[in-house]
Amino acid sequence: MDTQTPSNAFGSLTPEQQIRFLATLGHNLTIAARANYASQSPEVANPKGLRAINELQHRLFNHLRALQTPGSFRFPDDLFVASMLDHKDADLRAACTWAFNDALKKTVG
Repeated sequence: MDTQTPSNAFGSLTPEQQIRFLATLGHNLTIAARANYASQSPEVANPKGLRAINELQHRLFNHLRALQTPGSFRFPDDLFVASMLDHKDADLRAACTWAFNDALKKTVG
């Protein structure tokens, strides 16, 4: 997957916009995670998919925390964006692409 264009879009945001973007992306990932639940049940239909999104949220919130903490280590934008979007699983890749694009649209209009 080509992650250069999304990486450039994220990198062009101001720090304040990146924070808003990451908050929206995190929210969108919670919506995407629901696709892994069993319908009308407290059960999880796809534990692997739910776990994958949880790991993405872990990376996302670490990046968000680092943005707000001067001097904190964070991955370069291109590596962070690739970790959010470049997945072998087609369903996960589609969910993450939707979450990313929607967050970008809501951040920059």
